[in-house]
Amino acid sequence: LGGVLVGPIGLDIVHSQRDITDFSSLGLVFLLFMIGLELDISELAKMGKVVIGTGLLQFPLCAGLMTLIFVSLEAVGLSFGEGQYSALYVGMPCGISSTMIVVKLLSEHAEMDTAPGRLTVGILIFQDIWAIIVLAIQPDLANPQVLGLLKTFGMIVALIIIALCYAKFVMPAIFMYSSKSVELMLIVALAWCFFMCCLATLPFVGLSMELAALISGVALATFPYSAEFNGKIKY
Repeated sequence: LGGVLVGPIGLDIVHSQRDITDFSSLGLVFLLFMIGLELDISELAKMGKVVIGTGLLQFPLCAGLMTLIFVSLEAVGLSFGEGQYSALYVGMPCGISSTMIVVKLLSEHAEMDTAPGRLTVGILIFQDIWAIIVLAIQPDLANPQVLGLLKTFGMIVALIIIALCYAKFVMPAIFMYSSKSVELMLIVALAWCFFMCCLATLPFVGLSMELAALISGVALATFPYSAEFNGKIKY
């Protein structure tokens, strides 16, 4: 509603989408960084085969089913946008839930440590992992090239290794030094996020800032300060 109000058909404060592209990208970077801060991969090992199997299958099955439904609706005359992949772009988000909203609701009802709560969190973690894969494939979806995809995944693996090495060997000392001030630790965490974004957008790397923000958040998720960072960024 806010976007409609300030847009061309409302008050016309924002004349076109290009005027706020940088701001929207920054907002998405913060959002994915916050999601990454809640994505503790180490928790997956504690959840068992049921969670792993469900998490691996849930997104492709739900996204595939919803895409088929939207393709069927397109066949009878409904339109979901231009291009041959419009139904796919509408169907894939239907297979993913909001990690932040669901975790917040589970916390409010004290269900995080229950069996259904752990199963839900496990599925959410896998959904975020699937989101990383989709973000990697999406730029070349119209013209997929095997070598291009292999290079992209190779760069993603390299970026993840760099992030995890920094998180294990460098960031603990930096956070220990800055632990006297929560605000200083938050600035360090955000600087880490933007450092990873800059690294990902280098010409020879060629990854998106959004993907780098998610990876940088995941790297910090195991720290005890991650929930504090998330709250500070959110509010």
